[in-house]
Amino acid sequence: MGQGRTRVAWRVVGVLLAPVLAFGCAVMSVAMSDIGGTPTCEELAKAADSSGECFSGSSLQKGITLGLGWPSGALAGVAALAALAFVITGRRGRLALQLAALALVLGGLSILIGTF
Repeated sequence: MGQGRTRVAWRVVGVLLAPVLAFGCAVMSVAMSDIGGTPTCEELAKAADSSGECFSGSSLQKGITLGLGWPSGALAGVAALAALAFVITGRRGRLALQLAALALVLGGLSILIGTF
């Protein structure tokens, strides 16, 4: 009887986790698309028109941010699908949590590197 409650509780966690991960996927995709289309401030200073928005870090920093951010968004989307699969089947819940954790770590590193 205790196992049934645990399984239901974990499925509820999966139901709550799936939309959060899907939202994280969308946010990271939009953010990385915006960062990828924004020139660095060094590039903007060299251009004739120096007005507009720019990425304050170096081009290496921008590349690392994008290199960690895009996979983070993709993994968040896959983790959302894995969480839904867990809710439906009751299997591979650990995989969903591992994918979510990896997406969170990569996203956190991307944000951390991009801000400093």
